[in-house]
Amino acid sequence: MIRLSTFENNSFEPFKTLSKESYNSLQDDCTVIKNSYTQFVVFKFLQLNIKEYSKFINQWSDVPAYKMNFAIPTNIHFVLEANRLILNVIMGFKFFLDNAETYLKRNYGKESLIATDFIKLTNDCFDKSFAYRFLSKLRNYAIHLGFPLEVIHLDINFNHENPENSRHTFQFILHIEKLIAEKDLFGSIVYKDLLKLNEDFDLIPLINELTHYITIIQKYIYRVEGVTLNEAIDNIETFVGNRKTATNEIKVYEITESKERTHTLQVYDVPYDIITEFKNVYKNWY
Repeated sequence: MIRLSTFENNSFEPFKTLSKESYNSLQDDCTVIKNSYTQFVVFKFLQLNIKEYSKFINQWSDVPAYKMNFAIPTNIHFVLEANRLILNVIMGFKFFLDNAETYLKRNYGKESLIATDFIKLTNDCFDKSFAYRFLSKLRNYAIHLGFPLEVIHLDINFNHENPENSRHTFQFILHIEKLIAEKDLFGSIVYKDLLKLNEDFDLIPLINELTHYITIIQKYIYRVEGVTLNEAIDNIETFVGNRKTATNEIKVYEITESKERTHTLQVYDVPYDIITEFKNVYKNWY
């Protein structure tokens, strides 16, 4: 016997008996959601890294002069933390790109229009944005030569009438001379970009711009599978009805009896936690 059940406080409360056909249909919808999540969780991982990085940046942006410790920018532990957060973002970005490409090729075919359009999209992002180009290559620089930041700079908005009201903001300045010395690590296209700059530059605006392109790429993936994904979610929610609450879980369990009259309990989770994740992120993307 197969039953659909709520599960709370270690207790099953069955509310519907399923035929094998209904169970298979429910499993198919759950599989759609779980398969999609294998890519989504990589996007989520990148977003968590960006969120941690952004929190750090916001903490040290537009800081009143009286709150600024001028020893911090050269403190080796503080510089290490800044480098850690930067690398988490650019490593997560590369992870996100490679994973998304493989995910689409395996699910829709290497030569499919979906996979080729994804490559065209990422190539277009690369062509349009120096931030996208440079940060995709900065990973290579870091892997071979270590952290990109040596010190953290202060941009001072000095108040001449009331110096105590001056404001300070950190800048993650990269030195152009060190970068152009590593042509092989950046490739010919980005190397030409660097030669045109002729001056040191701040990494923070580039990462801000990169987040825009990350969203564009994930929106493309959602457009590809959004109809199928939303249909699966609708089917599950219709099937379960109003039995799902904020505190319980929904499970399917099957009890089978062997010839020796021993009973086996098999439990299958309905992935409402994943459904909630999708809805929170994709709610404005429908």
